[in-house]
Amino acid sequence: MIATVACAGAAALMAPTIAAPAYAQTRAADPVSALAKQFKVKRGVHMTSATKMSVAGMPGFKTRTEGDVQFGRSGIVASDLTTKNDFGNLFEDDEDLQGLNEPMRTITINKTAYVSGGIFGDIIPSDKTWLRVPTGASATSLGGDQFVNVFNARSLRAVLATTKAKGNGGTLDGTRTTVYRGSITLKQLAASSPAMKKQLADLDAKSGKTVLNWKLWVGADQLVRRVTTAVTFTIKSKKMSIDMDLTGDTKFTKWGSKVSITAPPASEVATSADIDGSVPEVPTIITPGMMAAKS
Repeated sequence: MIATVACAGAAALMAPTIAAPAYAQTRAADPVSALAKQFKVKRGVHMTSATKMSVAGMPGFKTRTEGDVQFGRSGIVASDLTTKNDFGNLFEDDEDLQGLNEPMRTITINKTAYVSGGIFGDIIPSDKTWLRVPTGASATSLGGDQFVNVFNARSLRAVLATTKAKGNGGTLDGTRTTVYRGSITLKQLAASSPAMKKQLADLDAKSGKTVLNWKLWVGADQLVRRVTTAVTFTIKSKKMSIDMDLTGDTKFTKWGSKVSITAPPASEVATSADIDGSVPEVPTIITPGMMAAKS
């Protein structure tokens, strides 16, 4: 079952509960409006994301991503992120994935991604450093495995609408924060925006009822400083029932800092035509639809 970890392409997930009691009249934060004010040319934010999956209580894999996001006048225009996967020995017998646990850097500008290292390290020609990969998705599609994307206004509003409680979030990135807590079903998430509908396209009726627990730490300036989420998928096969827990934690710092991301020099970039064989896909987390198909 673990081997079904999917090649989904390009998380922020959580767990601890808040001591404050839930109450229906909790007023939700408004980080969407605050984010829009950050959309200025060559300004951005630094983000760090950690994702972890466990199967039946046993460690599955871990992923850590860190880098910068660049804004334009109407939203995200580019990102420069380095990802370090830890799949342990899960894919040690697959020659195409030998570099899976090596750091991989991805520069995304509009709908084009440039990757270096990781599983691409051994297939990129020796006189090149980068591989250009048309993604079909814009730079706004940060963290394709993330269920709560703070850069997706419609989805973020839908998440905040399920707020159950709030409390003192302490100081993060030098500012006092309020932490909001709630839960939302994957079906509700899929209906929140076209991007989420596409990400959860394989969602079946049963998987749609799966509940995602979330927390958002929002500063006094209404900017998100941290988001955590947690979800448990139950996979049933014959007479077996296995729980798969997916958790993660994403932090945002240096809002409004100067960020200027450019494509690598053309002389250092290879294309798929320069590759001997096919370009491998990066295994990431299992999607609900894929799990339903495997169960």
